[in-house]
Amino acid sequence: MALTDSDCPRLPSETAITIPLISIGEELPQIMLDLRSAGVYTWKTLVMIYDTTVSRDMITRIIKSITQRRTSSAKASGISLMKLESNISRIDLKTVLSTIDPKIVGSNYLVIASYYIVGILMEYAKSLQIAGINNQWMYIISDTNRHFQDIHVFENLLKEGDNVAFLYNSSFTTSVCAGGRKCHIKELLESFTRSIDQAITEEFNTASQVSEEEWEAIRPTKSERRDFLLKNMKIHLSKNGVCDNCTYWKISTGETWGVEYQAVGEKSSPKLHPVGVWRPSDGIEMTDVLFLHVSHGFRGKALPMVTFHNPPWQILTFNETGDITEYKGLILDIITELSKNLNFTFRLTAVDKSNTINSTTSPFDIDSELTTKVPNTLLDQLKNKTVALAACAVTVTEDLKSVVNFTKPIAILSYTFLVARPKELSRALLFISPFNFDTWLGLCAAIISMGPLLYFIHRSSPVYEYKGIPMKGGLASIQNCIWYMYGALLQQGGMHLPYADSARILVGAWWLVVLVMATTYCGNLVAFLTFPKIDIPITDLEQLIAHKDTVSWTFKEGGFLEKELKVSNEYRFKTILNGKSKHTSTDFKAVINSIREGKHAYIDWKIKLQFIMKEQFLKTSRCDFVLGLEEFFDEKLALMISPESPYLPKINDEIKKLHQVGLIEKWLKDYLPKKDRCWKNRHLIEVSNHTVNLDDMQGSFFVLLMGFVSALLLLLFEKLWYVKINKQPKKMIQPFVT
Repeated sequence: MALTDSDCPRLPSETAITIPLISIGEELPQIMLDLRSAGVYTWKTLVMIYDTTVSRDMITRIIKSITQRRTSSAKASGISLMKLESNISRIDLKTVLSTIDPKIVGSNYLVIASYYIVGILMEYAKSLQIAGINNQWMYIISDTNRHFQDIHVFENLLKEGDNVAFLYNSSFTTSVCAGGRKCHIKELLESFTRSIDQAITEEFNTASQVSEEEWEAIRPTKSERRDFLLKNMKIHLSKNGVCDNCTYWKISTGETWGVEYQAVGEKSSPKLHPVGVWRPSDGIEMTDVLFLHVSHGFRGKALPMVTFHNPPWQILTFNETGDITEYKGLILDIITELSKNLNFTFRLTAVDKSNTINSTTSPFDIDSELTTKVPNTLLDQLKNKTVALAACAVTVTEDLKSVVNFTKPIAILSYTFLVARPKELSRALLFISPFNFDTWLGLCAAIISMGPLLYFIHRSSPVYEYKGIPMKGGLASIQNCIWYMYGALLQQGGMHLPYADSARILVGAWWLVVLVMATTYCGNLVAFLTFPKIDIPITDLEQLIAHKDTVSWTFKEGGFLEKELKVSNEYRFKTILNGKSKHTSTDFKAVINSIREGKHAYIDWKIKLQFIMKEQFLKTSRCDFVLGLEEFFDEKLALMISPESPYLPKINDEIKKLHQVGLIEKWLKDYLPKKDRCWKNRHLIEVSNHTVNLDDMQGSFFVLLMGFVSALLLLLFEKLWYVKINKQPKKMIQPFVT
């Protein structure tokens, strides 16, 4: 039990009773110290605005109570002071408030002013946008008492989203008011003796009913006895204490968040809610937190929201009467998380948008057009504040910015195009693929020229005449020389070899050339057998434009993409816009078939094209499509909120946190198509451990067939030539007979 001077911190309330001796009218420093010690406010910085109703010495004591570190739990605060002179005009008051920069001085404000100044300060703080959802204002009304404390007039000045608290004096002074050191000592001792008497009585009654051994086991400890005495003393002082009971301060705070969305008919208004009281003997007793919404958000209020069916952003299921029975999707996952973090529930209603309210809609029917064409009924509900939020993904455009506010983007989608997957080229001529046309042409020229060259060297060498070797048959014929060179090229050799060294050197050099050519050919042939040759893929807009003679393209009309193409000055974007082919949504199946045939390209959101690829893969089990590598024109999707809503900064902060922890990205992936084998390699045909099949070797059979046909034709020519020769009359010498 302790009696202290004013402005002294109290001992821990769970272990002691501390009563400061305070003169009437000087309670504010002790109140601020008690609030700080109890952790009612935890401001690191604050702006203190005060007028002449508070003396200079009182302000100094209040500043010490807020800034000096006197207890281990109370943290010091930095203070910016603003004094309001007496009889200050409204214009000057507004000028003073306009000098406040929340980015520099912070967002916490403590106002100690008269009853009549507080209302003006609330009006100007709101008009200067320094009072809102991210600011905390505590008004201490210095000139109120029990007969002059009608603070409910300030309820009319409370606005949606404000964080405002009032501390006002309810003290009164009469002849029955007692106080002073003797009074408190008498009450403390009386409550102490009564508590001891009650403790002894209860312990004696308990001890008389059990044995001494049992009593030793169950008797209260010193700490338990202390807690019992302290509890009973506080109860007695609260019920029967009269010392300084005339000094009484109350704390009320505004309940403002989500209030205007609660009434079904006429809109309700914010109210003041009592949250605590202060007396010298008891100190601060809080029944709720100082700022209700800073700690508890919307306090579980139900907020109306509007949406419509648009997978994967909003996926709705309806019953026969058109009511929403189930909802999911990225946006509604975000709304659900916001409701947990900001402590609210929500009621969903769907707007009548053509062809969207259909519970049987395929999840692959993602429509980028629905994010740009917002129904007027939805916009009207936002402007009239019939709903708190539009729970739907909408494209951020300048036209809509003039009507509603947008939150931070929940997704940034890029555009690309869908084309046919490059197909494997025919392998019928695989055997000639290792060399290009120039190489084959040079090889043929070498064979044709090396035969006559060998024949010339062979015939010109004097070795045969010198050694008496007859030059008949073998390489003495130019045809045999050509066939010899051809056989050597195929690594088959020949029946005859030249005898002269000059001819042998030529043949040896030819064999080296053959060795290099054959090794290079075999190595390249193995590579071409292992890795099939495919068409040149279309990966960016430049390549798409380069194929404009054979490939057309299209995109949705009237959407975000078309607007961006129209305002762009780049040549490729202008070409894409001007070269767009005509089609309607009714012939989309024909467009898909045209893309599959390699004659068309479709430009849209990348995620929408992924849905199309997945849907076609499930139908055909083939990977017929591929996405372009180039992505362009980022389209931002965000939530819409009323232009006057104060909750936009808070919602933006929560969306930023969801982005930082990766929840939004994770939820979006959950609704996107799952990766399959078409995702492994988008532009190249991946082959491993390729087994040679008939398609790979068909060129060899074509060569064999060509050789057989050529031999057959030559045989036929030889037969015909033989018949022609035999039909001619033979010249024979006939004997002359006379």
